[in-house]
Amino acid sequence: MSITPILAALDLDAVTYQFTGMCVVFCCLCFLSVLLTVSGSVAQRLEAKRQARAAAAQAALPPAPAPAPAPAPAPAPELSPQQVAAIAAGIYDAARSSITPQVVAAIAAAVKVTVGHEARILDIRPVDASYAQSGRSSIMNSHLPARG
Repeated sequence: MSITPILAALDLDAVTYQFTGMCVVFCCLCFLSVLLTVSGSVAQRLEAKRQARAAAAQAALPPAPAPAPAPAPAPAPELSPQQVAAIAAGIYDAARSSITPQVVAAIAAAVKVTVGHEARILDIRPVDASYAQSGRSSIMNSHLPARG
């Protein structure tokens, strides 16, 4: 088979058009590559100048004064035997109901900060989560397509 009939059948205008298009694309890609390289080097130089200015400003600052000593914490109030018994009972009940003592302490602290000394915690117990499960179930059932 000879190549001459194949070359004769080619449309030279189409080949020229495709070659020109590829040259334009490659020229644009080269231009973008050069543009990004130049902008990257400019950004690096600007960042180096900014860091040098920041280092010079940091060196020009006088040393920071030593921090003042922290004030002594206030002495803890004395607890009455009834308060100790109430706290122990709360912790015991919490341990029985699988609530950790840390949670009981956090709840007690929150109540004291919010309400004050006149508040008393009588009972801490976990909430039954069945209402949440039924709510999620009803929401999921509402998304099912109607059957008929």
